Amino acid sequence: MLTSDESIASLVRSKQYDSVMRSVPLATAAVVLNSLIVGGMLSGDLPDLWLLCWTVLTVTLGLWNLQQWSVWRRRKRPARVSSSRMHKLTVVGGVWGLLWSALPALLLAHDADGRHQGLLVATITVTLGVGSVCLGGAPRAAYAYVAAMSLGALTGYVASSGALQVLGPLQWLLYAGLIITAVRAVNLNVHARMNAEVRADHQNQLIGLLLRDFEEQGSDLLWEIDASGRLCHVSEQLAVSLGSKAELLNGRSLLAMLGELQTDLREADRESAHTLHQRLTEGQPFRDVMLPMKVGGQQRWWSVTAKPVVDERGTALGWRGVARDVTQARMADRRLAWLAHYDTLTGLTNRAHFRVLLEQALQNCRRLKTAGAVMCLDLDNFKGVNDTLGHPTGDALLIEVGRRLKEAVGKADVVARLGGDEFAVLLRTTGEEVEVSAVAQRILDALREPCMALGSTVPVRTSIGVARFPQDGTSVDEMMQHADLALYDAKANATGTMRYFVQRMGEQVRRRLVLERDLRDALELNQLSLHYQPKVDLATWRIIGFEALLRWQHPQHGNIPPSEFITVAEECGLILSMGAWALQHACAEAATWPEHLQVAVNISPLQVMTEDLPATVEGALRLSGLAPHRLELEITESVFINETRGTVNRLHALRKLGIQIALDDFGTGYSSLAYLRRFPFDTLKIDRAFVRELLISRDARAIVRNILALAKSLRMATVAEGVEEPAQVAVLSAEGCDIVQGYFVARPLPAHEVLPFVRQFRERSRPHMPTGFHLGSTEHATLAGATTLSSVTQPATLA
Repeated sequence: MLTSDESIASLVRSKQYDSVMRSVPLATAAVVLNSLIVGGMLSGDLPDLWLLCWTVLTVTLGLWNLQQWSVWRRRKRPARVSSSRMHKLTVVGGVWGLLWSALPALLLAHDADGRHQGLLVATITVTLGVGSVCLGGAPRAAYAYVAAMSLGALTGYVASSGALQVLGPLQWLLYAGLIITAVRAVNLNVHARMNAEVRADHQNQLIGLLLRDFEEQGSDLLWEIDASGRLCHVSEQLAVSLGSKAELLNGRSLLAMLGELQTDLREADRESAHTLHQRLTEGQPFRDVMLPMKVGGQQRWWSVTAKPVVDERGTALGWRGVARDVTQARMADRRLAWLAHYDTLTGLTNRAHFRVLLEQALQNCRRLKTAGAVMCLDLDNFKGVNDTLGHPTGDALLIEVGRRLKEAVGKADVVARLGGDEFAVLLRTTGEEVEVSAVAQRILDALREPCMALGSTVPVRTSIGVARFPQDGTSVDEMMQHADLALYDAKANATGTMRYFVQRMGEQVRRRLVLERDLRDALELNQLSLHYQPKVDLATWRIIGFEALLRWQHPQHGNIPPSEFITVAEECGLILSMGAWALQHACAEAATWPEHLQVAVNISPLQVMTEDLPATVEGALRLSGLAPHRLELEITESVFINETRGTVNRLHALRKLGIQIALDDFGTGYSSLAYLRRFPFDTLKIDRAFVRELLISRDARAIVRNILALAKSLRMATVAEGVEEPAQVAVLSAEGCDIVQGYFVARPLPAHEVLPFVRQFRERSRPHMPTGFHLGSTEHATLAGATTLSSVTQPATLA
């Protein structure tokens, strides 16, 4: 930092003191010699005792001055001189002046004949000049010296007689004034020079400190080469950065050393040494020349800036500059460039770069008459994986899928992650159907085996949509859109397969896209509602409850079947919010019914896989006030396909709440008896497919009979769905079915029609068994009030 004014003044005093002390030997010798000469010449004119005392004092003071000079020379000169020391120097100057002023004061007044006037005037004048010059470095001491001598000289002149009395004082004052003016001018000049030197010294120290700090703390490095291109003044920091020692680098050629550091680099990177050589040869300042190198086996990048060093005649002495290690910035730039082209999770090409590569492939197709294909694919139920197993598991799954995709396609082809669970493949070298189909089959085979993701075994299923160029499109947007349409067609009609784009498939897929888009707003716009289908106890022929069924009234497309929009909701991740909404509204509506009526709510497999399902059900019961035993949850067999310990634990947690659990569509899906042993369901629901063929198919009747027997042995209630005819009711009742529901009882009712229907249903009569019909011994029978059924066959029995 900059010094204070007091510090600078102290350094100036030190310079002044040194200036005076350097002149002490010569000045003292001159004064002592002059004193002896004057004493000898004036002997007899002045009292000998007085003259002896004067001479002794003069010589003694001179010797003391020499002693002080000797001390000053021997010891280390102080960097600072205090003001008190300068005050002592002023006193010494005054004492010298008083000693010499005694001669004219006494001698001019007593020298009546004027024998010594000329010698005396010359002596004191010379002494005045010599002393002033010697003390000129310390102006106050010089002023004290001149003032003291002037006091004695003017006293002597005034006491003398003749012309000397008049002219002497005038000459003396003029001479003294000139001396004072000269001393002052010289002092100002010297002070300014000393002040400049002191400030320059401080600036040099500051620059030195800054440079040392710059090299020690900063990332920039100072470097210098001589006229022959050899390193000089190599700092430790520069040597360490180059993986060497300063003494080994001094004198080495900069370009030769750089060539060694670039030995293992690519040819393009080694060109930077040639660029640096050109800049040095041109002799003009340059900035930010990038120099890649390898130091200690690690890739580094330096940005070099320099300017030539010349002397006062313009002769080149070398170069001096700064080298900055920009490795981190360079790596950051490369990272940003990578991020602009690749997916951060999987390392695959991202959507933006994939579009660029596809555009290049289309241009090559037009120019070279080549062909290619685009594949779009996504993972079925990936949303469910994220919701149930967590996003880290979902990310691990995506990474594994990306790895398998890269292994399945050729090295010349491109695999990209477009976002979420959406992937794309660009086949740049082939568009033939046989070859494209082979690649698609390799992808399907690669994803057939379940993936391990953070310790979880996750089944993977994907569908593939393919669009080929040039026949299916000539622009990036066309190709992507058509491949997407093919993908949606595959998912809608044959999930887990590959479909090629054809012009006719667009309408169905577009409808699906419209449904997905509008379904997201259906809840907020109150387009969804619940209808309730009654369930009847066959023993008492009384309504014991209702099944809540979701309905969607679309403002443009009318009533959308559940079989259509439920699938869309599951695939686009809306089934959880829709299921929670249906559960809450069904419980709230059932709470207004008579106490003996239950409500059954269908639960999606995705809901069963979520950890918060028991809390969601408990919250719905608490908000509605519905008793737990009045709620029944229906789940399908597909829940057990991806069964985990958590799945069964959640079902047991639901049972602990006091609610009923029913297994829906029994016999049509997984159909394993093992899960019936692991979890005791309250109810088995016989699928409508068996009920529909109950009167005409021996196999269907056998299956129904065995399901009823199984449920009875496991102490489970049974519900037959899709009952539409009186004969079906009578047969099911005879075989021991507990409950029926279907169009024969009633179609699903809006909420406001439930209670009126319950009151009116009590008056309805139950159907009777058709005459001559036996479940175990007939395929056809005559039904009361129905068409004639005939032909008796062997009974349908189970092994």
